[in-house]
Amino acid sequence: MGKRYICCHKCDEISEIPYPPRKGRYKCPNCGHTLFRNYPGMIEKLYAMSIASFILFILANYYPILTFSVIGKESSANFATSIEYLYLDGDYIMAIAVFMTTILVPFVYITLSMVLFGLLYHGKRALFMIPLIKILEEIRPWGMLDVFMVGTLVSIVKLVKMGDIHTGISFWAFVILIPILAYSHMIFDPHPVWDMIEESDGKKRR
Repeated sequence: MGKRYICCHKCDEISEIPYPPRKGRYKCPNCGHTLFRNYPGMIEKLYAMSIASFILFILANYYPILTFSVIGKESSANFATSIEYLYLDGDYIMAIAVFMTTILVPFVYITLSMVLFGLLYHGKRALFMIPLIKILEEIRPWGMLDVFMVGTLVSIVKLVKMGDIHTGISFWAFVILIPILAYSHMIFDPHPVWDMIEESDGKKRR
């Protein structure tokens, strides 16, 4: 059992942790900030969840979220139509913000996660893996599918009094996607990924 040192991002305290790390969460002894989380099988779980998230995200964007029926007339809406309506109403900034946070950023994040964890799972090493980790860390806070989900539920509650609401495949794909992404965010820690890259570099040098 070796030892490693990690600097706390909050107070700059240098802490010693065992290597390979045991299962669990390591906190800074000075300020209590989480330094390191070790979940056995993290890469396998994240790879599987990224594939599932990609499939669910495609379904969520392809099919209607809900169908609203009033006096025999039906109207369907999905991610794209909601952005289109905002744009046609002149809310250009809001349309761009919704597009970025509910379509572009989540799609990029899920796709890059699938590539990164797929390479790690299959024991591959690529030069772009380091930039991938940095990009994932930067864009992760900008994916706001959970906020969009809350807005959708609020809309359903308000519209159900005016007519008939029928949820589509997109809605249920969306419902399943949110907890999967939340769990993947919870267990993801960049430190084991850096360690795997470092170990692969060491093997190549030898």
